[in-house]
Parts: sequence; structure tokens; C-alpha cells
Amino acid sequence: MGCDGDGIGRAQGPPLRSTPTHTPTRVGEGLAPSRSATEKARRRRFHVAIVGSGFAGSILARLLAHAGRSVLLVERGRHPRFALGESSTPLAAIALERLAARLGDDGDDLRALAAAGRWHRRLDGLGRGLKRGFTFYRHRPGEPYAAGPDSRLLVAASPDDEIADNHWLRADVDHHLVRRAEAAGATLVEGCELTAVEERDDGISLTGRHDDGTPFAAEADFLVDASGPGGFLARCLPIPGVAPETPETSLIHGHFRGASRFAAVLRETGEALPEGPYPDDRAAVHHLLDEGWAYALRFDPEDADGGALTSFGVVLRRKAAERLFADHPEPTDALAALLARYPALAATLRDAEPVRPVARVGEVAHRLARATGWRWLLLPHAYAFFDPLFSTGIAWSLVGVERVAELLAEGVPGEEDLAAYERLLSQEADHASRLIAGAWASMDDFRAFVAHTMLYFAAASWCEARQRLLDGDHVWSGFLGAADELLSAAVEQAVGRLVGGEGGEAYERWVRETIAPRNLAGLADPARENLYPVDLEALVAAAGLLGMSEDEMREALPRLRGSS
Repeated sequence: MGCDGDGIGRAQGPPLRSTPTHTPTRVGEGLAPSRSATEKARRRRFHVAIVGSGFAGSILARLLAHAGRSVLLVERGRHPRFALGESSTPLAAIALERLAARLGDDGDDLRALAAAGRWHRRLDGLGRGLKRGFTFYRHRPGEPYAAGPDSRLLVAASPDDEIADNHWLRADVDHHLVRRAEAAGATLVEGCELTAVEERDDGISLTGRHDDGTPFAAEADFLVDASGPGGFLARCLPIPGVAPETPETSLIHGHFRGASRFAAVLRETGEALPEGPYPDDRAAVHHLLDEGWAYALRFDPEDADGGALTSFGVVLRRKAAERLFADHPEPTDALAALLARYPALAATLRDAEPVRPVARVGEVAHRLARATGWRWLLLPHAYAFFDPLFSTGIAWSLVGVERVAELLAEGVPGEEDLAAYERLLSQEADHASRLIAGAWASMDDFRAFVAHTMLYFAAASWCEARQRLLDGDHVWSGFLGAADELLSAAVEQAVGRLVGGEGGEAYERWVRETIAPRNLAGLADPARENLYPVDLEALVAAAGLLGMSEDEMREALPRLRGSS
């Protein structure tokens, strides 16, 4: 069966490829196989073929090669290349540390990726930015921004810079990881567009063409699609789509040099931000707008010539995007016209220059009807994605890599194992889409929106603490509390309440009462005035929720910092 085209969810304009902002330090540089990867692919049948060499596909290829499997890794582009999905979380850090443990001494770089301090010391050549938490601001069109609890929310994800999360400059990180996969023994074929797949009783046959026009063909016992939204199998089999529960949205995005910090812009106007648990801009920064929401992710070094690199994008409701692009067809012009409505936000890009063309993604959310077949499966990001609002993409992908590495370590997984993988992925997609749907339903009411975020932060902190402190098979326990009866029911009920018009104080009260059995972080506390640090005393006081005494919790607290 053949397939053509770039698929849905791709940016319009130039190919999504860029050069690194500096020369990254790449462990394994120069360790590529002596024979060309293409020749190796032609002469061999592989245990596993992986389509897509982003961080997830490359880590999976490395794990399987480490386990003695022969692995083919096929990439349509060439590294280093641009990619979206840049903001990590503590759940991603925990998954990285588990993945590193599978590789033993060879997993040191994955351990380093999991925490800002380790990254700085061991992989300082790879582009990243410090992420201490989640920052939210509510803007009104045509009005100056006024700071206060009715327009600002900060939730810390780490107590200090050493164990903080990171924004990933994907051109650097993906390049590093694909070279480590090669060094581990995976066969990488870049610049290859796959055009057809054939399912056989004994495996998978792939055909395509290199970017020089020459044909490509390979066979494998099993195929993993790590190519992302609207990717290879979605086009080639094809796999039907399922309408997500989330609103239809579009994205305008770019990387900019010299963008100003939002807090600095406010100081210029005399508007001071009350001190929070971390510097406001050292986070995943979210600006809520009438048309949707914008993100700003700053990368290091802050003192780079021309200023720091910032990833900036706006997720727009479909109708708002259609109106905007009807008057301003070019993404750069559309972004400028939108920001003109929000003077404080526009000022952050006043002196910034794009380092690559501003691009548009026509459809952000996607979900497929199937995640597995007789001889294939999809990683989470190829199966479903809804919105980057809560930075769930990296963590969910890494947990998917862990599961698939287990399934494929010794052979082709059986029907029951594949069915279990698909059931859990579907359950997690339902859970994530409802969290996002509730956020969009409450976005016009900041008080209700803040209350709704408490469902996400309660689920995230609950899962983080359990995985750090309690033994168990957390890889298969359900991402972000999807398999937790209380959390999954709460998220499902939340959407109904918000769509039904409940908001303000009533919704706040319901959220506070609902998350109480899972609230380890002192969340939904009006006394905090929407400024939430990492509160270890609140965790100690809530020790009983995890079946621990307060003394046991105090003794276990160092484990929350992860491996050294």
C-alpha cells in the first residue's frame, strides 16, 4: 500500500529543519558504522524498524540495540533538524532516569537530560533552558497587563535550579540522541521518504526513496511508528482518525533571538510582579488570550550575542485562526496582527528577530482509531496529541518508549500484549484530552481556569511522589493518573461541569474537595494567592495519603531529588 504527502499537523512553509545555535557536544561522535547505513539496510533483515528519529525513536532504537536486537532507524529529514515539543516535566525526568538505568553505564547522558544541574555539567554543549515551573498570565485585548491573583498563576515543579526541568532545543538534543543510537549499533538511514508498507505473516516490508531519488527497501520482523502526528502509518495503511474531544486549534510558531522577559517589560511600564516561588520567565510561560493562548520558552545561555533564544507560539481556536489568516495570509503578519491586540505581550517581541521563518500548523490536535496491528505499533505521539498546554508530550512519549522496549526486548510481542498496550494508550488519551478540553472550556474565566489546573497539578504531583517513593510497576500504571479511579473520574466530571457553565467559587470548591485524597502539594489553597512553591512540609503532612507516616516521609524526602 502506498502513501504520499507530508500528513496533517505539519507546518506550512519551509521544511522543519534548522542548524544548531552552537556546536553541541555529542557523545559517540565519530562512532558511525564503517559501511554506509544504506548498504547495511539493503543487505539485512532487521528485528525492528523504527520510522522517525526524534528523541523517542532514537532512545528506543538505542535500548533495543543495547538488548541485542538489530534495529533500523529511518528518518525523512537529516539531523540536525527543527522539531517542536520542547518543554519537559518531572514525570519525564523520572522516565529518563529509569531508561538510563536500563542502559547501565551507557545511560549517563539520559540521566543528565533529566535535571538542569546535571545537564549543565555533563552536556553543556546541548541547547536547553531552565524550567522551574508553570507560569500563567491572563491578558485582555487592548488593555495593559495588571498583575494580581486574578491574572497570574505560578506553580513550581522543583525547589531549586539543580534538579529543575529543562526546555529542550530539539535540533541539538535529537541530534545527540540519534548519534548515540548509532553508536549503540542501530542502523540509521537519513534523507529517506518511505512510500509504502506491506504487512506479511512473517513481518513488514518497507519501500521508499532517498532524497537523491534512488530507491530504498528493507524488511523487519516488527515496525514502530515514531514519526509523529499524521505520520507514516497513518498515511500508508491508512489508519482512520478519531475526532478529539478538544477544540479545533491551529498554531503559529517560531524561534526568536532577543525576545524580552515579560517581567522586564512590565517593569518598564511601572507594573511590578509580586515575588513568586521562582523567576517568572524561568518556566514554561503561558499567556491566556481571548483567541487562545501563547507560550514562551527561553533557552540558555542568557548572555548569548543578540540575546537569548526563545521559542514562541500561539495556539488559536480554529475560528479565530481562520479570521486572522483571512486578513493576514502570511504567518509573520498574522502573528504581528494578533499581538497588536495585547500590548504587553507584543513588547516582549519588539526587538526580537526570527532565526527561522515563522510557520503555521493548520491542525494541532489529532487522534487515531488504532495504535497497534499484527506487526506494528505507534508510539504515543504518533497515536494522539491534543495541546502543549501542560507540557505532557515528552513525558508521555518516554513512558511509551519504556513500554515498547519491554515488549520488543526479546521478540515480536503477542496479541494480548499489544492489546494491553493499546487499551492503556486509549485510556491515557481520553484522560489527557479531557484535561485539555476542561482547560479550554474555562479559559475565559481565570478563576475557573486556575481551579482546573489544580486537577493537572494534583495528578502530576501524585504520580511523581508515588514513582519516587513507592515501589511498583509504574511504567504500566497509567500516565498522569489515567488509571487512577479518583483522578480519571474527576477529570471526566470536570468537563461536564465547565461545559455546563459552572465556574468561579463553586467550581473552585468542587475541585478543592475532589482532589483532597490526592493533594500532596498543598494545592487549591486560597491563602497562596496563586503562587505555589514546592512545599515539602505540605507533602510531609499529607504522608498518610501515600500510606506513610510523617517520619517515614521525612526520611524519604532525599529520594525526590532523583539519582545523582
